[in-house]
Amino acid sequence: MEDESRVYQRIGEFVVSFQWIENKLREIGWFIIDPERVVWPPEKLRNIRNEELVDRVHEMFIQAISKCALGSDQEQEFKVSFDSCAKDLHELRISRNNILHSAFIEFKAGGVVQGLLRSSPKMKINEESGEPIFDQEFLTPDSFEQDMKKMGEAAFFLNRAYTQLIHRYPQENA
Repeated sequence: MEDESRVYQRIGEFVVSFQWIENKLREIGWFIIDPERVVWPPEKLRNIRNEELVDRVHEMFIQAISKCALGSDQEQEFKVSFDSCAKDLHELRISRNNILHSAFIEFKAGGVVQGLLRSSPKMKINEESGEPIFDQEFLTPDSFEQDMKKMGEAAFFLNRAYTQLIHRYPQENA
């Protein structure tokens, strides 16, 4: 392996990007809760797990978008897109947990790292054979491309959703 530090860099980029998305979800939820930002940021949505955050904001957004006076086609597109985004975010959460809760094993030869293995400490058992199942994969800087692309698409959509709320969600004193 030429440069294992690039793999660790990609892990860091993945984690920071995931945290950004989690923050954007809170911003969307907080805006729906308090669009006039009287108490900012609201207490709700602060101390909940990511899985619950995705589900709550998804539900809140689906209800809120119908109050935004969009055309029925555009409203439906936002609902379908948020459904898809929420599904992707749950998959990304699982990927994040797999990465953060794994051991990383460096394979060295001649004092040089030749490979990097991610290994989950949770061993599963194959129900049919009774054999252990190990969740392991060799990592390269490209190992995160698919998830990073998925996060980029989620970030783009969540920004669109947030912008629609800012411009169209009813506010009492607007």
